[in-house]
Amino acid sequence: MGKLTAFLINKFKAWDRPSQIAFIMTLVLMIPPVIALLSGVQSLRQPAVVGLMGLIISAQGIIMWANRGMVTDYTRAQRAYMAGDFITARNTLETLYQTGKADYRELTLLGNTYRQLGDLPASERVLSEALNIHPRHYFPLYGFGRTLLVQGRFAEAQHTLEAALQHDAPPAIHFDLGEAMYHQGNEPVAVVHLSQALPHLDEARRFMAVLLLYNMGKGAPPDAELIAAGWAYWQAQVTLFQHTPYGEALKGAMSHVDHSES
Repeated sequence: MGKLTAFLINKFKAWDRPSQIAFIMTLVLMIPPVIALLSGVQSLRQPAVVGLMGLIISAQGIIMWANRGMVTDYTRAQRAYMAGDFITARNTLETLYQTGKADYRELTLLGNTYRQLGDLPASERVLSEALNIHPRHYFPLYGFGRTLLVQGRFAEAQHTLEAALQHDAPPAIHFDLGEAMYHQGNEPVAVVHLSQALPHLDEARRFMAVLLLYNMGKGAPPDAELIAAGWAYWQAQVTLFQHTPYGEALKGAMSHVDHSES
């Protein structure tokens, strides 16, 4: 409840002055009809209800007007990131970063964007800043863990991803932890985490989870549909991180599937 209140207050502070004044006046005008309703006087009940409903509708209109076009840099960058437009996401977030006012979410997204562009030193640096702000939030923990993983620092990635899961990371993160364990040769634990992740994965990551499990003698190889869904993505990851131990390990893992099946 406290976080919600803080969020609403921050939104209110971002409104233009006329909207703030109008909203406060509307809240003040709600007091008489509320008092009338609480008084229990039957003759006042109907006009009080009508007046209160009108004021509620007015308040909603003020909120909609005050929030018009309020798309933050973070939201724009997030949309670009989800669309695979990492250059736009990076440029948007770097502008915010240079102001010195970026919060842990914005820093995490910037660090993740650097990773997607193959700039691992920048990714590690910015994600470290995010963790300095919020060391126990799964979002920067996961981002940092993923960057450590693609650098080939598998043991460090394992510990960071375990911490992310301890701080309520989504169950899909078991996939990344399973990857870290697989690349360290800890197959029994890798099998557990990859199996836990399977129901929560999109098709591209499901392809890799099924492939790694197959490589460890657990289950069938990916079928043609999964190969078609995941091969291009993971081949791009091999190319992007070819200069790291992760890229080499990933290439080796993918050599065990017949791409011609897709």
